[in-house]
Amino acid sequence: MSPISLVHFEMEEKKDKEEGLFQARSYLGCLNEGLKLPTRHVLSLLKFLWPSLVAGAVSAGLWGLFFNQLSMVATAWLAAAEPVTLLLPAYTLWGLCLLALLAGSFCLGNVAVAISRYAEAGGWPALRFGACRGEIFHASVRALVFLLVGIVVFLVVMAPVYIWAGAHSVWMIVAAAALWLVWGVPYSMVGLDYLLGGRQRAFFQSLARIKDGYQYWGAFFIVLFCGGLIMAVFSLVSWLPAGVLSFAGYESLTGVLAGDATDLPGAVPALIVFFFMLASFVTNMSGWLTFFPLSYLYGSVEARKKDMEKFEEEERRLQNL
Repeated sequence: MSPISLVHFEMEEKKDKEEGLFQARSYLGCLNEGLKLPTRHVLSLLKFLWPSLVAGAVSAGLWGLFFNQLSMVATAWLAAAEPVTLLLPAYTLWGLCLLALLAGSFCLGNVAVAISRYAEAGGWPALRFGACRGEIFHASVRALVFLLVGIVVFLVVMAPVYIWAGAHSVWMIVAAAALWLVWGVPYSMVGLDYLLGGRQRAFFQSLARIKDGYQYWGAFFIVLFCGGLIMAVFSLVSWLPAGVLSFAGYESLTGVLAGDATDLPGAVPALIVFFFMLASFVTNMSGWLTFFPLSYLYGSVEARKKDMEKFEEEERRLQNL
């Protein structure tokens, strides 16, 4: 390493230590630091997170492999005048959903371990996947629990709206948006506490922290909105080729079933799988730009809470004098 590179590395390390996770910050400060940290250490993160990124890409590739067939089945099912029994595609769909959930939990748990190590060290640590396998496994299980509870709550609330209004009603969009604002935004505090608060913390202990999510609802909403907007831009750009190719494959398959086959290149199915995998890789990486700012916000909430506890303890001490 050259002297200039060494000085730059030491300055970055010193800066990381001065800007630790558990410090009181404004929501804009959390957003700023959360965006800078992963971009400053992107190579280190890629070396540490590549197994979960590959798992997510493989899961997305399988979705690309079966996407056109599942689209055809869904179209036939929605257009049917009478109930249609489609057991095999249903099993395939459930299997793909389960695989995507497991891959997402792995990605979330892997990132959570990186942030936990950073919080413990006070500066950017030397991350090695092999040395953290047990910790990553436990964090992935906790991420799976967090995601499952969120999905169950979403389905339980949305099911009556679906029965009452139907799948294509605007009320489904309104109900989903309202549920995200009322439940999803503060629930992110629960997930952060469960993933970053230590392995000894039970889920129901973290669930009680949802009151902090409501207390700092505005800050969580702004960080989620801004980070999610950046993630959405990257995701839209990365998924655009996959969407175009999938639509072309869907139209070709529809023409084949209707007896009007189109002259579609034979490499298109392989390209669909490839671009699904590439889009998943980019989307998971852009997700860092949401999770890191949220982690800084969690650290700020924890720091404010400890400062308040110290202040109240000092106030009681002075009153007892």
